[in-house]
Amino acid sequence: MTLDPKWKREYGILSEFISSNPEIHISPHEVHIPKDRRDRFYAHFDNVRAAIVESWSRSFALDIFALSQNYIESETRLSNTLNCKIQLPLDLSSFLHNPQQGMMRLIYNRLFELVQGKIPEGDFEWVVGNDLIVDTTAMFRRGYEAWVALALTVELEPDGILGVALDADNKPLVVEIGEIAFGRQFHHPAKRIPEFVLHSKKLGRYIAFKMPLAREVDSYYVPVEIATQRLLRNRNGDTSSVLDSRVIFLSVVPDVNKTPVYADMHKRTINGPDLTIESLMEKNLTDSETIGQVQHRVGIMKPRFGGNVLIMDAKSESGSFKIMEGINAFSIGLEPSRLQPILEKLA
Repeated sequence: MTLDPKWKREYGILSEFISSNPEIHISPHEVHIPKDRRDRFYAHFDNVRAAIVESWSRSFALDIFALSQNYIESETRLSNTLNCKIQLPLDLSSFLHNPQQGMMRLIYNRLFELVQGKIPEGDFEWVVGNDLIVDTTAMFRRGYEAWVALALTVELEPDGILGVALDADNKPLVVEIGEIAFGRQFHHPAKRIPEFVLHSKKLGRYIAFKMPLAREVDSYYVPVEIATQRLLRNRNGDTSSVLDSRVIFLSVVPDVNKTPVYADMHKRTINGPDLTIESLMEKNLTDSETIGQVQHRVGIMKPRFGGNVLIMDAKSESGSFKIMEGINAFSIGLEPSRLQPILEKLA
């Protein structure tokens, strides 16, 4: 990847500022920027980051800015409809609400390494370009998964939402909720319960929702568990601050006072949802390892209406096709209306 030379001009201005202020000491092992110089230093530093991102983002294959627009629209609609806040990890929130700022955050440490002399300037373009490809692709997927979660909820036309907690006997009960944080649930070391239950005006029924980490689903069930495995998995189930790939569980709930416990990790019991949903790139569909991981999770949860894979970078054509028995792929892209065939399974 070749960056626009503008970044080098901005970097030259930053370097000149550092050299003309001997009070600033920056080396591979020391960073000292006097308080009265920090604002100007970081203004120049941010100009370099902005120039890099502006140059690089024009060649990125995925439309980050379209994702941002769609996410903000869904977030605003849901927040206004349910009168609740949507909480995301800071890096992901920055990426979705201001993509340029979000990408600038991704290269903060790398640019500092250049300033400190830890990376030769001749290698910097390749290193930072590779970082941006890897990190932005990963962040796009996290952002897409968050958008899907909001878009699904909006398409269900919710007219009420309740959180899910556990009573004194560790049985689920619904509670008031004022904030949605995907992956957040009532603290318990073993039970994995929905994050919230919404009432769908469209379907005329309650729908339970959970968005666990994909790698956590892999640990929901093992045939034989030794003591050390139990200790390692003795966590509280709240993964809302973690940036990693997630799976969506959706279940019809006839009675909100009987919401499901999807997994009891100590008893090693599973109560599968009606649907599981994961998001992949089109190229992942021919990757046997990736599809094998999806199949493994579907095999653990055994969703009543099967597993579903959404194609993030789908082109204009819509439609669905079977990947393997019990798992269907849907060309969704950033079109919320294409989620309807999946939601119709819950009708």
